[in-house]
Amino acid sequence: MKRNIIILLIAACVGVTLYINSQTKRLPDAVKQRAEQLLLADALFPARPVWWEDDKILAVGVVAERTNGEQAARKACELFTAENLPVGGLRIEVYDILEIQRNDEWTLIGKAVCNAN
Repeated sequence: MKRNIIILLIAACVGVTLYINSQTKRLPDAVKQRAEQLLLADALFPARPVWWEDDKILAVGVVAERTNGEQAARKACELFTAENLPVGGLRIEVYDILEIQRNDEWTLIGKAVCNAN
């Protein structure tokens, strides 16, 4: 009896996970590529974005000595809004790229959430 209950619980967990994943909206690759192109074209962002996480978080690197992390995050959102990219709700996280390269320290220096367009 216990075995049947455990199997039923595992099946229910798998079913819920599959349902949640099927309902999650993903950003199209073309949108992600365009976002990366916009960031690379701006001198404030000297390197390719560090990572995308589940199409909900975009981590970017800046030189912290030359810019404010919060302003850089808002600037990224503004770039996307100006291009009408559908990235509403995307969280931008900003890290010091030099600190990552020198010491492998990932310290968050700024963040912003892009508004829905």
